[in-house]
Amino acid sequence: MKNSLLLPLLFCSLFIQAQNAESYVSKGNQYYKQTQFDLAEAEYRKALQKDPGNAIAQYNLGNALQKQKEYDESVKVLEKLYTSATNNNLKSASAYNQGVAHTKQKALEASIESYKKALRLNPDDKDARENLQKALSELKKKQEDEQKQQQKSQSNMSQREAEQKLKLLQEKEKQLQQRLQNQTKQKGGGQSKDW
Repeated sequence: MKNSLLLPLLFCSLFIQAQNAESYVSKGNQYYKQTQFDLAEAEYRKALQKDPGNAIAQYNLGNALQKQKEYDESVKVLEKLYTSATNNNLKSASAYNQGVAHTKQKALEASIESYKKALRLNPDDKDARENLQKALSELKKKQEDEQKQQQKSQSNMSQREAEQKLKLLQEKEKQLQQRLQNQTKQKGGGQSKDW
């Protein structure tokens, strides 16, 4: 008899707990729509305290953090969601948003990998495909710029080395001329007498 009363009480408790988490998510969504991202973040965190496995609260928290430019924290939340979520659409969206955060941080390699993860789960995601292409072209441009910069610095070093060698040769030439002048002075004028 006691067990039969505890079981419905336990289910009611879990239902109320989940309901509270959903109300926090709902309130957070309202703040998010009003662009009050800090308040939305607080509500999503409350929802996660009530229900740590709430994937929607995790996803929304990651987005609210991104809107506040807290990209590192956003990536952590979204990566945790990516590894724990069972819904492929949610996993794909999580990977995509990680890519966006990495792009904002100029971490192009990481953003490329995130977009690829999103596309593996949802090959029809046009936004992920477009952002992947943009990130790839940005990375290529960055690598080309770095290569040009490296070549320029190497040519500058060659020019500096050439100037240093020229100075060394000029100094050696001066020393050689001074030695020749000293030798001619010691021999007595350097002109021979014609007898």
